[in-house]
Amino acid sequence: MTEVRIPPPGAAPPAERPAAPYTWVQTMGIDDIILTYSSEHWLGPSHDDSVQRWDIGMHVKDEVPGPCFGTIELYVVDHWRSWDIIESLDEVSVDLCEIGTALYDPELGFLRDDLQDDLALPGKTAIVDRVRMDQRFRGHGLGVYLTGRALDYLSHGAGVIALFPSPLDENDAPLPPPGSQEDEEKALIAARARLGRAWSRLGFQHYRDGTWILDPGMRTLHDALCRERQRLQDYQWNVTFTDTPDSGSIMSAGISKVTMAKSAPHPLRTAPAEGP
Repeated sequence: MTEVRIPPPGAAPPAERPAAPYTWVQTMGIDDIILTYSSEHWLGPSHDDSVQRWDIGMHVKDEVPGPCFGTIELYVVDHWRSWDIIESLDEVSVDLCEIGTALYDPELGFLRDDLQDDLALPGKTAIVDRVRMDQRFRGHGLGVYLTGRALDYLSHGAGVIALFPSPLDENDAPLPPPGSQEDEEKALIAARARLGRAWSRLGFQHYRDGTWILDPGMRTLHDALCRERQRLQDYQWNVTFTDTPDSGSIMSAGISKVTMAKSAPHPLRTAPAEGP
């Protein structure tokens, strides 16, 4: 017979010492990133579904998408599904309305003639609205490259891709120097010009009223992504993760530190030597 000891009534079990957070370091390159895509489609008969929003997450790759270090917000516009596409964009945000006014004829509701005539494959419009990324990953063009990859994935059938160059995050907007309003406007124009040059690496060109465009029907984006991938191939980041005892998976672990590792040849870059 097995003896079982039962504690007396009211006796509390011995206190357990809380487990310490688990920390580990992972070296990450561009092949260790996963983009996740999320969208909603309301089926109500009165719902205007001509402007479809997509939320894209930038995640460190493990066996599953790990912690998110950046987000991309973009919209796919189908003017055939709206009576007034500029009004539909205005209902989403003022920024989208400004881009829509630059792209679409306000009276006809179609892409402006000069724009449509130059497109390889007229169709839907993709608009990049917001790109946000952890500051510790910035400064290397990673956000522009990942946005390009998302656009390449979603823009099939799109007639034009558009954006209005703006800071990656509202909090990163440069503070204008003290002075006249003219000086402030010059500083803002210079900041947007720098951002325009960054987006031009994907093939974006200024169209009108501060709106930049890219034709996905040509090889411009594909060739740009190949160049950017080649440039970023040897970039590596040492990412420190902290997993609290109650999180239970890498999905809920947090990024506590990011440092650049020394650039080293990527294992897939160098083919094995031939011969003996």
